[in-house]
Amino acid sequence: MSKRAMPSDPDLASGAPWAANINSRHGLNLCSAAETDSCMSVLRNSPHSTLTLLPNHHIGSDAQLHGFHFSCHAQDPASVLPMGKDMFNMISMYECVDDNESHVMHPHALDILNNIAGHQATLDEYIRQLDANPMQPARFDCIPPQLGGDGAVAFDSVDTREWKEEISDKVGIYHTFTRSCSKDTRRHKVFIVVSGCLSEAAEELHNLWQDAGNELTCDEFLRCEELNWMRCTTQRNHNRVASRISRLFGLRMHHVLDSDDPSHQSQFVLPTTSTYKTDIRRAEIGMATGTRYVDGGCFTDMCVNGILFEMYGTEGFWIFQGPRDFADNYTYGSMFANTDAVTCMPTTTISYHKLFPPPETHSTVRICCQDSGQSRHYLFPDERFFNILRELGFNRNDGTLNLMPLVHYERRK
Repeated sequence: MSKRAMPSDPDLASGAPWAANINSRHGLNLCSAAETDSCMSVLRNSPHSTLTLLPNHHIGSDAQLHGFHFSCHAQDPASVLPMGKDMFNMISMYECVDDNESHVMHPHALDILNNIAGHQATLDEYIRQLDANPMQPARFDCIPPQLGGDGAVAFDSVDTREWKEEISDKVGIYHTFTRSCSKDTRRHKVFIVVSGCLSEAAEELHNLWQDAGNELTCDEFLRCEELNWMRCTTQRNHNRVASRISRLFGLRMHHVLDSDDPSHQSQFVLPTTSTYKTDIRRAEIGMATGTRYVDGGCFTDMCVNGILFEMYGTEGFWIFQGPRDFADNYTYGSMFANTDAVTCMPTTTISYHKLFPPPETHSTVRICCQDSGQSRHYLFPDERFFNILRELGFNRNDGTLNLMPLVHYERRK
């Protein structure tokens, strides 16, 4: 691995408490004063905890630190975790079926390109109808009850009530050109991408963590029913959204019945690949068991078939592809290489807030106008960014794909 020269942060390199537990080597820029204070706040409750900054570290519009990897001992109280209100925020990508590989352009993409305004209006109307639906989104009252008897415990997987799908971040139809493994042909593909979390359930989990964090260990929190139900249901939510979008636009996909829906009416499609933007897992720390949490990234040892990276609206999404795997049929590559760095990758760019602007020395910032006419500043990954990704396990020879938007919707924050 390349020993990239990274200027040290004077605040983190000082003799401040817990400074030794902060790894800023993979940061793209030096920490601001607000970021340094946030790092210290994250670590002050446990001597076992460590924090590694990712290249997309920043203070967000919620005045919280984002873009980092955190680890602690499994027996630490759950209150030491830097929990946000968007747990299991994830990106799911669904590839449309096209049996005719001889198309120069995917026929559905051509249809959309010939009437972008009409198709955008169709997507916007779907969002309006979804928001106006009086049915409640998924919350903890949907968790199926335990079925016990004679000391045995069983679980009914069917939700206790119906819930409507939720789009908290982005949804849209995207396209790209891919090359065959032999590099002799190009193929045009169309995808549906859904990004976000179950916002109301995630807030309930955050409240649970605040109320019981001192009574539960991190390991007990990881095993709690609410957390594991929400991980599964977030993916189901995205799958159901993709199913509805594909039928709305006449995109061919393989639909299956959602067997956990009490109405037995909802259908979903299975994702080609999914990538977390916020995740929590068990970890092995030396000879002990630990807990790891990532914000603005994903764990590379849990990802196959590429890693999705969320850019700003007009840029779409990128796919960082893994090593070619001809055995498991992973079109976008297998697991990333294991390095001596932290086992995670950034999965979202930085959206700078006006109160926390980008550093003056940062030249790779793009300005994008929103529908309201207001401009937002975003990080556009540069050569230094990709060098850090290489340290984290990404091989640029495996390639990067750009999923370009045809029609998309982005929830205003």
